[in-house]
Amino acid sequence: MQFIQKILLSFILIPCSVLIAQDSTNSNHKLFDYTIASRIHSTDYVPQSLSYKFFDPQKKEHSAIASQPIFVNSERPLIDGTIWRTNSEVDYLRLSSMLGAIAIVNTIAYTYQRKVWYTEETTVFHSLEFMNDWNKYQQMDKFGHFTDAYFTSDLSAKIYRWSGLSGNSSVWFGALTGWLWMLEIEVSDAFMSEWGFSWGDLAANTAGSAFFILQQFNYDALGGIQPKVSWHKSEAWEEMRYHKDPQALIEDYEGMTFWLTVNPHHYFPENWKKGYSEWLAPLGIAVGVSAKDIGAYPWAGYKEYFIGLDVDLRKLPVWGDSNLMKFFASEVNILRLPLPTIRFTPQGTWFGFYF
Repeated sequence: MQFIQKILLSFILIPCSVLIAQDSTNSNHKLFDYTIASRIHSTDYVPQSLSYKFFDPQKKEHSAIASQPIFVNSERPLIDGTIWRTNSEVDYLRLSSMLGAIAIVNTIAYTYQRKVWYTEETTVFHSLEFMNDWNKYQQMDKFGHFTDAYFTSDLSAKIYRWSGLSGNSSVWFGALTGWLWMLEIEVSDAFMSEWGFSWGDLAANTAGSAFFILQQFNYDALGGIQPKVSWHKSEAWEEMRYHKDPQALIEDYEGMTFWLTVNPHHYFPENWKKGYSEWLAPLGIAVGVSAKDIGAYPWAGYKEYFIGLDVDLRKLPVWGDSNLMKFFASEVNILRLPLPTIRFTPQGTWFGFYF
């Protein structure tokens, strides 16, 4: 437990110390940066809103006008209600309050985990055999770790941007926070006799945070792709066919479906978007995977595959100028809504509304 606390403390204090140092230098180096990251999201949002900070030449000596640098900080409103800044303008009250909130939520979640999962016999730190672990549950837990790491990285980055960090810094610190958040679970598992440190889970965590980074810095290519999840209580849980009854919905692997959704509107040329209905812009395609018959014996079972419609909640033309509503929409967007879906299974094909 002390080891976990140290990890949590480190990922709170280290970003703070770096940011303090970073912010102290930005006041002298706020030059406009036309990087890929500073231009991302530009096709998906309202016209850019720029705020400029510069020395007024009229107030300077004529001899100094030619050599006087112009300091610029670009601010771009994003679809999730946050601002992408070229340079950091940290609000330390916001930052400290948000880091405190992260610490509180993490403590509550970890305490819940210990009551639900970590009640079995403990042992020394140990890891699982890779292939044996990888083939368990038809990789459904690995899909879950990828999605969780992506989601926590994305949420953390939004918090950092809201606190005044630059766009680039928010991505890196957000991914680091999400990855460390998930690492805490792996370290805890490593001391449980029934489980162990999973290198497969670590790989999935890393892939989720890495995809988030790649998406933010290559938004034109990857911004229209979103990992999502849906869940319904499985028949295996209802009929008590699990070898060990699930203690929470995240242990009901047969009830989970993981998705990758694609929003075609994101990839339309600009001249197409001008004449395209704003109510059709959120519509997309979802491709999903789930597994069955893995409850009784985790190394058995089979996968089911899905293709269906999706809605990008962030693009619904109902949020207006409310950044708070845009933020909530971007968070709920992790869920794939009950929509028409085709399911492909070894037993045949099924069509209907699916969640």
